[in-house]
Amino acid sequence: MMTRILVVEDEPDIALGLEQDLRLDGYDVEVLTDGQSAVERAATASFDLILLDVMLPSKDGFTVCRELRRAGSHTPIIVLTARDQEADKVQGLELGADDYVTKPFSPTELRARIRSILRHRKEWLGDGDRFDRELRTAAEVQHRLFPQTRPPTTTLDYVGYCQPALRVGGDYYDYLELPDDRLGLVVADVSGKGVSAALVMASLHGCIRSNAVRYGERCDQVMKMANALLHEATDACRYATVFYGVYSAPTRELLYVNAGHPAPIVARREEVLNLESDCPPIGLFDGLVPQVRRVQLQAGDRVLIFSDGLSEAMNSASEEFGTARATRVLQESAGASAADLRDALLAALRLHADGHPQSDDVTFITGVVR
Repeated sequence: MMTRILVVEDEPDIALGLEQDLRLDGYDVEVLTDGQSAVERAATASFDLILLDVMLPSKDGFTVCRELRRAGSHTPIIVLTARDQEADKVQGLELGADDYVTKPFSPTELRARIRSILRHRKEWLGDGDRFDRELRTAAEVQHRLFPQTRPPTTTLDYVGYCQPALRVGGDYYDYLELPDDRLGLVVADVSGKGVSAALVMASLHGCIRSNAVRYGERCDQVMKMANALLHEATDACRYATVFYGVYSAPTRELLYVNAGHPAPIVARREEVLNLESDCPPIGLFDGLVPQVRRVQLQAGDRVLIFSDGLSEAMNSASEEFGTARATRVLQESAGASAADLRDALLAALRLHADGHPQSDDVTFITGVVR
């Protein structure tokens, strides 16, 4: 398998030169141009080394390095920068970088440093390296469980987002194309974190997908089947909060079951609706009897379906992001697209966290009714 290198560089000429040079050396190269994209991509894909510029849009290289190490990444990082002050070099190395190269650099020297780091990494990590690769492969597999396309619907603009706290996690979202111009929307949060939660998440994902078309708008039946699966196949401490809704494009009606999940928010002009839960999470009890609720959505409504990793995200003062901040973003985004809402929420979340490490999976779907 080819050695994979992620290049994070916003200067087009340098990025192109690095990509071409490294490909000629036989490496599989991917290029990104901003820090936030690098953090998200490194969390879901397997790389053997990262070449990281310091002066990047959205997040600088030092911040990217810090966040990757706090998330448990052991991928070697070589920092590339025009800043040659000793304090900058020390800062980069203390944040977890493995090497520091000052621009302008010699391509021959850079290739030699890359080969040296990769050689020593293979020697030093041994079984740990194989485990890390397996974990990154699991993250890639889990990432492919998330919807790769959005079923078309005429009256709802929507988009999903998930950033696990670790390489893999128990949160997920999904879109389901259903008969009669209906759309299934799922956000779920399996208790726990890491590999064990991810395995339960994969089973839940398959169960809901296999039953959604069969039962159509009968959300309660889909949840009954999912509850039976978790209750029978997992131990007593394993459960999942789930919001499952079926949206009708012709009527703009949303049928839903909220099983112990944070209440989705609907912002409508001066009114705010909260789609509260009225049954326990799935997996805790045998014979769950969920109730289907209905809400008539209107053109212009902004909808947010989210996991508690969003509302409970903390800053260094241990203050939660909270639903009030999320609601305010929706209220201030009249006329925005679903992607605009997603980006505004992430910007507000980053502002609130102010560099504090993410402790839980952050997952949500934003929607705008048209």
